[in-house]
Amino acid sequence: MRLFIAAVLATAVAGQESCLSVDENPYLLFGSKTAYLFANHALSTNRVHEIPGCLPVAFWLASRHGSNNPEASEITKLQHLADLKANIVDNYRNGNFRNTNRRICSTDIELLQRWQWIPYINTTFANGLTSEGYMTTQQLMRAWKQRYPGLLTDNPHDYLVKYVEEPLYSASFRASADGMFRGPTEGLDIPRDNDEKGIRPYKFCSAWKSNVGENNDTLSQMHIFQSKQEYKDMITNVSLRLGFNYDINPDIVYSMYQMCRYNKAWDNAAISPWCAVFSREELQLIEYAEDLETYYKYGYGSPDTPKIGCTLLRDMIGFFTKHIQHDPDPQQPRAQIHLTDSEMLLMLLTTLGTHQDPAPLTGDNYHTSPVQARKWSTSRMSPFNANAAAVLYKCTTNGNFQGKERYQVLFLENEYPMYLEGCRVGLCDWSYIVSKFGELANTCDLGFCNSAVKINGFSALFVALACFVRNIF
Repeated sequence: MRLFIAAVLATAVAGQESCLSVDENPYLLFGSKTAYLFANHALSTNRVHEIPGCLPVAFWLASRHGSNNPEASEITKLQHLADLKANIVDNYRNGNFRNTNRRICSTDIELLQRWQWIPYINTTFANGLTSEGYMTTQQLMRAWKQRYPGLLTDNPHDYLVKYVEEPLYSASFRASADGMFRGPTEGLDIPRDNDEKGIRPYKFCSAWKSNVGENNDTLSQMHIFQSKQEYKDMITNVSLRLGFNYDINPDIVYSMYQMCRYNKAWDNAAISPWCAVFSREELQLIEYAEDLETYYKYGYGSPDTPKIGCTLLRDMIGFFTKHIQHDPDPQQPRAQIHLTDSEMLLMLLTTLGTHQDPAPLTGDNYHTSPVQARKWSTSRMSPFNANAAAVLYKCTTNGNFQGKERYQVLFLENEYPMYLEGCRVGLCDWSYIVSKFGELANTCDLGFCNSAVKINGFSALFVALACFVRNIF
């Protein structure tokens, strides 16, 4: 009888534990550090973008780098998780739990015990492209070439690649070239442009830095959200789960989240013990906090976004205009590729008018239906290897194509047709593109960068509301 009672008690205690690493449907959207596979569900590399009666004549691409190592400033914080791990294991062994219904389970503890910091991830290799990031970049470029074999040729002079001469982007260039040309490309003379001011203009724009990038008020909505009781409860719940008799510092909680999403980006199949620290709802709270940051820094919450995002738009329109004006003479390059960052990619998507919600995101409206189904999602818009492509097609009037114009542009986001108002599943008349974006591209000169007038948090929200109203009417 005593053995039976002991077994029942043991089962009851085990049933009270929180086992999050064994979730068969884990939450895998981690903002700007989401693996491309999780955000995009991996399209096949078949030629799925053929348009009857039309031939592709020019290819333009803005593509973010693959998964990278933490920055130098992050590495020290993440290394301290080794000490935290030891404390968590001690808490479990010693039974230091205020609420046994919340504690981490033995399976998750065993997983955490096996976790170790990877020694070669140090300041020397900070922010470098990982082997996984190299491979996914290579595969993505190979997929583009398989979709457009007649356009993306083996001639290196059919390409112009623009990227910043930094280790992360230089490695991305090598991975892209290896994928495009199916092997090492050291001997290939691929035309390139390394003008950082033209590639990442926001870094040289004093007005943007003052108004947005370095303005603490930009993050006011994020701070409002993080001050909510449910966000504070998330900190408390994580602390309880790990056996601490006090709330862990929010910065340490964020380091655990950082390690979770880095682990999943570096190895999509592996289970990260740091992800098992959070429930699905807690991960979604942290994800929304980052959405608020990106929305007001690089999205519709900033009036400066279209003024900078227009530089990529101008580049694309100018590239296609050159091909149209010189028709029927073929032009080089036939493909113009920007290896860029998440900031510029988000600014471009905002300038194009994609992912706009019916109301601005704020720190107060998380539980509303529109926000729960929001279009502005950093996880889906800007995961590792995120991309926005535009393909210029030349069409014949007697083909099977339903459009009437000779030139069409197909817009793609993360390899899927992009939704643009006034277009057909991402396919737009060239005249429509010119009428919709031509003036913005022509007046895009970054002249505003020399005049900096700070915008406070209230003004940023007002700007977001103004953008919302303008797009309705």
